[in-house]
Amino acid sequence: MLPPNYFAHETAAERYAQGRPYYHPLVIERLVKFTRIARFARALDVACGVGQSTRALTAVADKVDAIDNSPPMLAHAPVLPNVTYQQASAEHLPFAESTFDLISVSSAFHWFDQDQFLREAARVLKTRGWLLIYKNVFTGEMRENADFKPWLSDVYLAKYKTPPRERKRLTCEYTVEFGLNLASRESVPNDVPMTCEQLTAYFLSQSNVIAAVEHGEETIEDVAAWIDRGVRPFFKQAIGTFVFTSDIHYLVKAE
Repeated sequence: MLPPNYFAHETAAERYAQGRPYYHPLVIERLVKFTRIARFARALDVACGVGQSTRALTAVADKVDAIDNSPPMLAHAPVLPNVTYQQASAEHLPFAESTFDLISVSSAFHWFDQDQFLREAARVLKTRGWLLIYKNVFTGEMRENADFKPWLSDVYLAKYKTPPRERKRLTCEYTVEFGLNLASRESVPNDVPMTCEQLTAYFLSQSNVIAAVEHGEETIEDVAAWIDRGVRPFFKQAIGTFVFTSDIHYLVKAE
């Protein structure tokens, strides 16, 4: 059974649009370097959310289709000249066989029925087409203050627990069942500067907070105030530096 869609609420979509770091161009640069393909004719962005990953794709694709099953998220996506948005699920892609040269999934694969999505991705990809699955993992490290990481794990995540999600590993043995070869994977550290307010906004966009607010009994104002009180003492200056790791998988459709 799939988990509930934590991003189907208008308020959650608004917070997502405001609070998520825009790291996606870094991953697209790595894609071009790895594949040695500077330009793709047609790309599909699956679970595009508020369109951050879609905007990054436009730098390397002539035409981009973007789908998400949350209308509020799509409502916050930017209007771009070579992008077409539509509501659809990752498990039922509304496209013909062998349509795309590239498919990307950013920070959403763990919410999918992964077998069904990989089957669909292989169907709509052209032979030798690429599937890019990636996410930006918050390591919890604050470069200016080592005490932040224990607070994150022992206080914040103890109070707002991460909701269940699919944790199946992308391995060669697994993906080959769907006609997809795992060509490589890499983890790329990247620093994200944030003010206290920006860090709080980032936390407010996470599924654990959404579960407590939109699916629970807490108000967003109370959660925001609690987080602000918790993180503010760690800021020795106006801006802190937080370490993320872009976890990237490159898959290619077999001939």
